[in-house]
Amino acid sequence: MKKALLYLLLPVFMIGISCNRQPSGTVSEEINTSESSSTGLDGITALINKDTSNAILYQQRAMIYLSQRDHNKAMRDMLAAIQLDPGNASYLLTLSDIYLSMGLLDNCAESLNKALELDPENTESMLKLSEIHLIRKNYREAIENADKAIIVDKSNPLPYFIKGYIFAEAGDTVNAIKSYLEAIDRNQEYYDAYMQLGLIYSTVGNHIAIDYFNNALNINPQSIEAIYALAMFYQQAGDAENAIAAYNKLILLDPQNVYANYNLGYVHLVLMGDFEQAIGFFDKALALKPDYFEAIYNLGYCYELLGDYDMARNLYKDVLELEVNYEKAIAGLNRIYGK
Repeated sequence: MKKALLYLLLPVFMIGISCNRQPSGTVSEEINTSESSSTGLDGITALINKDTSNAILYQQRAMIYLSQRDHNKAMRDMLAAIQLDPGNASYLLTLSDIYLSMGLLDNCAESLNKALELDPENTESMLKLSEIHLIRKNYREAIENADKAIIVDKSNPLPYFIKGYIFAEAGDTVNAIKSYLEAIDRNQEYYDAYMQLGLIYSTVGNHIAIDYFNNALNINPQSIEAIYALAMFYQQAGDAENAIAAYNKLILLDPQNVYANYNLGYVHLVLMGDFEQAIGFFDKALALKPDYFEAIYNLGYCYELLGDYDMARNLYKDVLELEVNYEKAIAGLNRIYGK
């Protein structure tokens, strides 16, 4: 019987770096930028038509195009901005965002290195280079770039968080934990660091994971991923009562959550032996995701345990229509035919 899936927490720091940047320029340009933000893409285009030499307007429009994943137009505008003001490192950073969104890591790294030539203490460029090396599994280079950012600004928690993720990816959980804790030392409200610590400890069944997930929930009480991770920890620890409470809390926030309903079925089936209650939750999961073959299998298994072999047999056959060689369904049919 397949255990429920734990949501994977992907690195969020890259998104934070690329999306939080504000267009840079003179005071008068910033006033124009504020005005253009309120008028949207058409308004920015109108301002560009009035002042074709204003590089920051091209940057701002490029960022809108990037958010719409219109890479060609975003690239065109950023190249125009760089041509107008080639000494502005911010424009090269925005260009790197475009390359990154397109999956062009070499071009992204080239833009970041050029930005560092213009601004050698630009920590944003250092951290994004660190992330590119992480993607490529060049862990030593990734750490080196994060350390450079720390030398520039020891109070910034982000490079410590990135180092934690690099160490974790490389399998060095001791240094990963140390780095995440250093990030928290610099920002007591660092939700992502608490989550990563919770996940590290949950993989080894250490109950300190509960504290870290609860710390994350103190920061963001409605975090679906934190509640789910906490519920999964309780489930894997065999604590049915707390797992059910956490999943019920999650469903109050997200009634359409397929996996919370599936996992409630799993808890009732495996941990509590309450097959009828389990059927209700697997039915809810299937109402939300009709092709969820693991839920169909578990539903069939519940009916088999209740002695309704006809229903179980039909459900196992339904599973095999969706997943032809699903071994558990084949074994289930063999059990029934052998009775």
